[in-house]
Amino acid sequence: MTSETNWTSPGGAEQADPRRWRALGVVLIGTFLILLDSTIVNVAIPSIQQDLSASRSSIEWVISGYSLAYGLLLIPSGRLGDRFGYKRMFLLALAGFTATSALCAVASSPTQLVVWRILQGAMAGFLNPQILAIIQVEFSWQERGKAFGAYGAISGIGVAVGPLAAGLLIDWNVADSQWRPIFMVNVPVGIIALLLAGLWLREAKGRAGSLDLVGTLLVSAGVLLLTYPLVEVPETGWEPRSFVLLAASVPVLALFVGWELRQQRKGRDALIDVRLFRNRGFTAGVTIGLTYFAGFISLWFVLSIYLQTGTGRSALAAGLILLPFAVGMLIGATLSDLVAKRLGRWVVAAGSAVVIVGTAGVIGTIHGVGTDLAGWHLLPALFVAGFGSGLVISPNTDIVLRYVPWQDAGAASGILNVGQRVGTALGIAIVSVAFFGAVDTGPGPASPAELDRAFTHAVQIGALYALGLVALTFLASLLLPADSPKEQATDWENSATSESKAEWSQPGQSA
Repeated sequence: MTSETNWTSPGGAEQADPRRWRALGVVLIGTFLILLDSTIVNVAIPSIQQDLSASRSSIEWVISGYSLAYGLLLIPSGRLGDRFGYKRMFLLALAGFTATSALCAVASSPTQLVVWRILQGAMAGFLNPQILAIIQVEFSWQERGKAFGAYGAISGIGVAVGPLAAGLLIDWNVADSQWRPIFMVNVPVGIIALLLAGLWLREAKGRAGSLDLVGTLLVSAGVLLLTYPLVEVPETGWEPRSFVLLAASVPVLALFVGWELRQQRKGRDALIDVRLFRNRGFTAGVTIGLTYFAGFISLWFVLSIYLQTGTGRSALAAGLILLPFAVGMLIGATLSDLVAKRLGRWVVAAGSAVVIVGTAGVIGTIHGVGTDLAGWHLLPALFVAGFGSGLVISPNTDIVLRYVPWQDAGAASGILNVGQRVGTALGIAIVSVAFFGAVDTGPGPASPAELDRAFTHAVQIGALYALGLVALTFLASLLLPADSPKEQATDWENSATSESKAEWSQPGQSA
């Protein structure tokens, strides 16, 4: 047996590698870098515009290019990890992410920065599914909840630290470098992570076979048609072409599903095993990822805009006010495994309920205080909402992947991440239009009092929208199966063909 197949399988605690917790620390560095760079650029926009004489269109692509490339490659890269090995793909993607970060830092024109940011997003898209797949196959199902709790905690830190780190680095302006350190900081961290990953990660491969190039092209086209208009909406609004592109994504994705079913009926290799969606736990978990990210990112978005535009605070000050949400998420994610062991599938419902309470607290606080808001006013509500968020994201990731044969961990991780990315884009697209529509005070200049009322009304509308999406997450969590993940995985595997069973057999077992 080669080292590439001697990995921990679900339930195989006796095969656990004592280095697995060090391996977790290494892959979580990758998680942190991906999420850090998804938010760190926003604060640096004025500095980039001034230094590079960048147009508004170029700046939009610096931000949206990263997001589009990231979401576009999640499913294909997950399958590449299954086919060629998760460690190998992790190392290649992390090396590419580190290199493109350095190239972003030395860009001398807006065009160069846009190109390197798109490539950086592509490397992030290659990297993230390998992270989840490594956690899936490295840890037994008894330990995986704790590992995903750490993943959720680092995710919360990465999202929160981005604006704060950017603000501090730009304010320090080391060697008159202005915005460039926000990218250069990734380089030493990435190099250290690469060295440690080479030492501590073991190699593993999932499902073998061809890469299904037709399926890859179809799903990439479908995801692009779905996400591109959503990423554009905050800047352009809902234009006719937005609806045309969104409508076009439906037949393309339907064609993709049809192609994958055809491949499987003929016994050929498919990009993803669409039978994953027959499993209620997997389907409900992906749905939860979509609705929840649409909700909580919307809340984060409208509060950030409100604090900066409505109350006149700097991006750094706004980040500090929002920090209690990240602290709550860190604590919630850290404790999520303990809570999940007591509540089972109800942990996601309980977390959603806590977020609903926190979001309602945000709405009530803003309604009562308005633009005279002080940072401490929002602290309790944001902390509660963040704590609930930690109880949703980490356990849901664990739930989704528990129902997946470990050999399909990469592709399944890509699907989960696409759901979260689509949810994020959809949430921001809808809430930005609602927010700025509510801010519009009509023709003619508005008085300061009218602007204060308009901004307060707008942020409440945005928060109510987020509240509704979290309520949908609560309802979706009720669809999670009541039986244990191990029983669900066994039932699903027993429904597969004998050929598939042979392909999915756990390491060291015969089908």
